[in-house]
Amino acid sequence: MFIDAPRMKHLDLLHCRLTSFPVSILTLTSLEILNMQYNKLSSLPVTISTDLADLKVLTLASNQLKGNIIQPPLIYLRELDMSSNSLTIVDGIGEYRLLEKLVLDSNAIKSIAVEIMKLSTVLQSLSIRSNQLSSIPHSLTNMRALQYIYATQNYNYDGRYYRQRLFEVTSIRLSI
Repeated sequence: MFIDAPRMKHLDLLHCRLTSFPVSILTLTSLEILNMQYNKLSSLPVTISTDLADLKVLTLASNQLKGNIIQPPLIYLRELDMSSNSLTIVDGIGEYRLLEKLVLDSNAIKSIAVEIMKLSTVLQSLSIRSNQLSSIPHSLTNMRALQYIYATQNYNYDGRYYRQRLFEVTSIRLSI
């Protein structure tokens, strides 16, 4: 499918009704931006992290992905959007060492993994709206690069007022 496109940098496959990940994409080793939003993907190739190692932006919103985020991690990824899937956990998020923007809206995530602190110097925006969060970890106030946390439309927060007050003394904009 992509035989004559080895240097392709950007690929949009929106609304293609894909039910499986086209393995021919894995041959696009120079790919930096991949948008596969609004498909029906339920899994990704195990080798995506090694075959598409140069990916910087990956959008997999509105698919049928379940469980955890992509493992092993795409180490050069700067933006990851996995909103509107069926994710329940974000274990391994700390291994995405260059991640600046993480969008996990409309999943079934119950907590933010503490290991997200490993991204303290790079993560600028975390959007985790419409999940099943009951609280926002206090440790996020110590994330040096973080500018925005969007966490509206979750379960009732324990100590919502308290959390808002904690974030008021930081440069982080908290929306709960």
